[in-house]
Amino acid sequence: MKRFNLKNNPTRQYKQIKKNVNQTNHILKRGYVGLRSLEQVQVDVSQINSLKQFLQKELKIIEKKTDQGKIKLWFYMLPNRAVTKLSPETRMGKGKGPIVSYCCYIEQGQLLFEIANLPEVKTLELVSKVRNFISFKAQLLSRFS
Repeated sequence: MKRFNLKNNPTRQYKQIKKNVNQTNHILKRGYVGLRSLEQVQVDVSQINSLKQFLQKELKIIEKKTDQGKIKLWFYMLPNRAVTKLSPETRMGKGKGPIVSYCCYIEQGQLLFEIANLPEVKTLELVSKVRNFISFKAQLLSRFS
């Protein structure tokens, strides 16, 4: 009986889980304001796109009203995992199934997005709107002072 070399097997079917964890995905790097997740959650690609459109629309409205310059947005929720599904009538042993959509796994404490050049008063309004828009708990991070 042949044993597989588990460390560098070229016929591995599934993607390996990374053992090293990104230590900087919870720190503000570019912007002055960010939103951080307080839960571990799976977000579908349709939810990601609708949140992105909502943010861009709100920021465009705020940008027209204020004359502070262009508001910059860095969005960190990228759909990087495939979701597969078989039909409900399929019996066991027929394989994995086709890719239905894509999703993003958000860890606890991970940044969702960052914003720069946004007034502090408008920031609080925007964050409260976004919190109502998303389906999980999130926390405001700021670098004001």
